[in-house]
Amino acid sequence: MLKPKAYIGVDPGASGHLCLLAPDSPQTIEFCAYAEPPKYILDWLSYMSKKYDIVVIMIEDVHSIHNMSAKSNFSFGFNLGAVTAICKASGLGVDKVAPKVWQKVIGIKPKDPSIKKSVGNIAQSLYPAAQIHGPKGGLLDGKSDALMIAHYTFKTYTK
Repeated sequence: MLKPKAYIGVDPGASGHLCLLAPDSPQTIEFCAYAEPPKYILDWLSYMSKKYDIVVIMIEDVHSIHNMSAKSNFSFGFNLGAVTAICKASGLGVDKVAPKVWQKVIGIKPKDPSIKKSVGNIAQSLYPAAQIHGPKGGLLDGKSDALMIAHYTFKTYTK
């Protein structure tokens, strides 16, 4: 039996997530918080690769941000390196995408003053069943970003 194809998007931020999107199964969406221990994330990736034919893991390639403290920029870089290592250890294919690239593909305008809210709105309109809001209704931007990176990957790899 053939496994359904799936795409994983990764937001490596402090509140980041990994998101598996299997659009043909019927639109399955699974999340794993980046805050989980590395072994848990690796086990999650292994479990998902048994259920799905994972085409690629796409990681947001974050860079230093102007006017952000050195400590915050270092944390960003550390998270990117750590999640990249975990994903590569899974044996699955890994690729990276710049934020502006995936955001443009989903329809975010350059210099949008409320990018996180816009990404969340687009994610919710494309995937209404996705659980991208917390218990009090607030947007969990790590989830919406990861979902939209997975969506970008699906669109890019199925052209």
